[in-house]
Amino acid sequence: MTDYKIPRDLEKDVVTRIYTKADEAQWRHLQDAERTRLYQEWTEDPEIGGRLLGFVGQQSNIRPWLKDCPMKEYERARRGEGKYAKYVMRPAATLEQMVAATAGRGWEIISGTIQQKPMRARIREVGTETEERHFVAGPVANLKHLLWPAILDLSNGGIWPWTICVVDPFRAPVPPERREEHRRVANFLGVQVVYFEEM
Repeated sequence: MTDYKIPRDLEKDVVTRIYTKADEAQWRHLQDAERTRLYQEWTEDPEIGGRLLGFVGQQSNIRPWLKDCPMKEYERARRGEGKYAKYVMRPAATLEQMVAATAGRGWEIISGTIQQKPMRARIREVGTETEERHFVAGPVANLKHLLWPAILDLSNGGIWPWTICVVDPFRAPVPPERREEHRRVANFLGVQVVYFEEM
């Protein structure tokens, strides 16, 4: 991706605008065709693509910049992570909030352990140095990616247990048959699967 010299104020205005529009359209639930339509709409919008045009060279560069920069970071930004987090108007639950909701308020994220792709950290019971777990969270569509760090760790002799937190959207909850499938996989791997209901 070309490193365009987009002024900070312009980037802020454009990213805030597309994040608001993505939120209104419920981006997480859109099919690829609907996302493509929105990218085209934003590219042609004078307040988005029109303002970027002078900095990206030509109109054909607008969509790739939108897709590979702000929208690639959209889910992380919604959860308070990354350089674009400050442009999100209606943030989603943070990793800390998901830990508190699923493990209990007696658990905390160990400082300096948060990682991305997938979003994960080590957690421990407050006031202890010995009760630690790995905690990884993400949407059900990414379940195999959530499980992979646990598989690698356990296959290399890792000793701390793993909690896989599936974000369960209120609008499209994980059906019982999928939960049963998750239970079988969790039992097979020796990990715990929990669900975080998100409005």
